[in-house]
Amino acid sequence: MTTGGDFQNYGPVLFYYDLYPERIESYGKVKKVITKRGTFALKEAAMEDGEREWFTHVIQRLSEIGFHQVVPLYPTKYGDYTVKQGSKVYYLMPWFPSSERAAPFQDEVLIDYLAKIHSLTVKEQDFLTEVADQSFQYLMGRWESRQFEMERFTELAEQRTYMAPFELTYLSHFHQTMRMAEDAKRSLNSWHEGCKREKRYRSVLCHGKVSRSHLLYSQSGEGHLFNFEKAVLDTPVRDLAMYFRKAAHKSSWKMDDGFALLKRYEKQFPLLYEERELLISYLSFPEPIFNAVDAYQSNSKLSQIEVVHVLESRLSAMKRIRDFCEHLSRFPLAGEQQPGDSAPPHNEGHI
Repeated sequence: MTTGGDFQNYGPVLFYYDLYPERIESYGKVKKVITKRGTFALKEAAMEDGEREWFTHVIQRLSEIGFHQVVPLYPTKYGDYTVKQGSKVYYLMPWFPSSERAAPFQDEVLIDYLAKIHSLTVKEQDFLTEVADQSFQYLMGRWESRQFEMERFTELAEQRTYMAPFELTYLSHFHQTMRMAEDAKRSLNSWHEGCKREKRYRSVLCHGKVSRSHLLYSQSGEGHLFNFEKAVLDTPVRDLAMYFRKAAHKSSWKMDDGFALLKRYEKQFPLLYEERELLISYLSFPEPIFNAVDAYQSNSKLSQIEVVHVLESRLSAMKRIRDFCEHLSRFPLAGEQQPGDSAPPHNEGHI
């Protein structure tokens, strides 16, 4: 719905595009702007100056290297692609009809697009043992610190005469949760040893905030990705882990679905052996469960029933993830590189 505040807040931004809205509808941080010149999407973001430049570069570069399924940006009348207004940043895009409704086969299309972006931008990095060691030690140290925090929470809960329902639920799954954390650390160690043995490390352009909600469809039915605000050069596992962790939180998600999508991804971009180990480690670490404890300790406004429901939902999702990772480690996927094999051929790209 449109309010006087909408025109007051977004009018100065739309002035940079010579747009004068007849109506503005809110869809979270995206505003549907209806004008005599057409309908547009105005996205609100939080980016520093350097991040704004990188964001614009990513969108333009993707099109240049052959990925045309990205939602384009409209330039202002001054040639800029973002507008800074106070502490916020805005950018303008075409409005896609599917912004208002879900489309079928989103998971398949999303996986295809991630694989395509990764294959177009992949680059073998100069391997440096010190860099690999630093990355390994940082993540291992962070995970061990998180485990210590959760062990401390457990000790305090056990000292209570009467534990809250949330604490009882967490404690009943504590040992299983810690086993998942140890599994994650073992896989992280396998990744580290594999990198040192093979002396290789690949980086790709990662979307950085993978979500089905960031996939829109045009009237012709073609999917387009948007929200590259968190795009970064990193291991392809970053995007995959984010996708699978979110997917597993759907109660309807099945392990076979995950394998089918991962195989679909690998038809375009096969993972290296050590990248698979890193994927298992990222997925296995029970950070969602630990985050539920953090929220509980921060005096959330949720009731005991609500916080227990959140925790139980995350415990169920992590069980699905654990089963997925166990099968992934036992049964190598087609095209997977085993320790000692040479890296598969690929088109070395850049971003």
